[in-house]
Amino acid sequence: MKQLLPILLITVLFAGCASKRNYNKAQKFDEAGLYTDAAALYFKSLSANKNNIDAKLGLQRTGQLVLEDKIDAFKAKYNNGSAKEAVYAYREAESYFNQLSALGVKLIMSEEQKEYYLEVRDRYLDILYQKAMKALSLEEFSNAEAHFSEILGIDRNFKDAQTQWITAKYEPVYRHGNQLMETQQYRSAFADFNLINKATKGYKNSIDLQTQCLNEATVSIAILPVSYKYRSTRSYTTLMKEKIVAELSQIKSPFYQVISDEAITSIPGWNEAKDQTLALKYARQQGQYFEAKSILSARIDKYAKSTGQLKKYEKHGYLKNMVEVVNPETKTIELKAKYTKVRYYEYTQENTAAIALYYELNRVDRDEIAFADSFSGEKKDKVHYAKFDGDYKKLVAGTWKYIDKDSAEDRVYDSEDSNKRLHDLFKNKKELQSAAKLESQLLNECMQHVSNNIINYQPEN
Repeated sequence: MKQLLPILLITVLFAGCASKRNYNKAQKFDEAGLYTDAAALYFKSLSANKNNIDAKLGLQRTGQLVLEDKIDAFKAKYNNGSAKEAVYAYREAESYFNQLSALGVKLIMSEEQKEYYLEVRDRYLDILYQKAMKALSLEEFSNAEAHFSEILGIDRNFKDAQTQWITAKYEPVYRHGNQLMETQQYRSAFADFNLINKATKGYKNSIDLQTQCLNEATVSIAILPVSYKYRSTRSYTTLMKEKIVAELSQIKSPFYQVISDEAITSIPGWNEAKDQTLALKYARQQGQYFEAKSILSARIDKYAKSTGQLKKYEKHGYLKNMVEVVNPETKTIELKAKYTKVRYYEYTQENTAAIALYYELNRVDRDEIAFADSFSGEKKDKVHYAKFDGDYKKLVAGTWKYIDKDSAEDRVYDSEDSNKRLHDLFKNKKELQSAAKLESQLLNECMQHVSNNIINYQPEN
């Protein structure tokens, strides 16, 4: 709350400055007799600060003059016999009156002129209504909708304009939906009737037609037990089936229904059937109470996960220290690098998970394969880091043969690049994702792959 106070204070001060600035400008226009411009600036000033009494008084005076100009414009349009222009001229005056009223500025608007407006308004609406009804009778729906929309924008209660507007707006959609049904494009037709019913709560028999389309378009899916290609993956079939059922059950679409296992296994002869797909087809042909329009079958071609061992490697390097030495020639003290042989250790470990799944959706009601696809994925996570008992920042890359004596094979690689590569090993991550977590991520990707294919399946095509 304390943080908001400075912001509120700044906002109030800014609004006050804007109000004062616009008021000063308005006064200059007012003094010059330019009351229309003055009224616009008084309006801005009062909008910025509703407590500005001077701006309110200025707007009261100049705003009344502006309103009278607008009423005069209405009178001229009325007297010239232009019904449409007269109606919109008065509505502009009325809108201006309401704008100022919202700021607390009460203007005077003639009741006599309102009577003239109501008379010309009804005359104009009758003209519009006749045009709209003629367009509707000629099935010029877009023109009819435009006319009825204009009527409702002026008077929402004029005759039966609201009902006729619904006809002009949704009759083309209704007809289009029926045409789609004739060509068995039930999902597209469902969308048309759904649009109508959301807006109108029922136009003609669109609610019944939407229900019919949903029944025809819904693909009920029976999910068979998952099979396997190699016996090593047999233990994962139940898990895979559970994941597929859970994923497909979450599809947010009215066009898919997952059939329960109980409904499948209750089919006579199911357990004895050598080919489960044929058993389900047979049940469908015999007219069982259970109806599945499609069968999803899947086969695990690969399922592996591995937790690697943490491997430790002894590495040779040098500990670098700067020591003071006396230069024999100059007799001055200088700093010289001293390299001490040391051991440090590098560690590596890798966890992996891999899944390959083949699956297909068969349409029982059409005796065809809707689609077939496969998923193949692999995830790895590995670590490679180093540890040293001392200060690793003083370590220098290199090799040596003996720790307690020199050898011709000893090498010191004291360069910026080689030392950076070495020091980075000590900063690398030391924890890696478990094989179980990699497996879970891969399973989610696999299920998303299956689900997306189901969602993207268009039975109308």
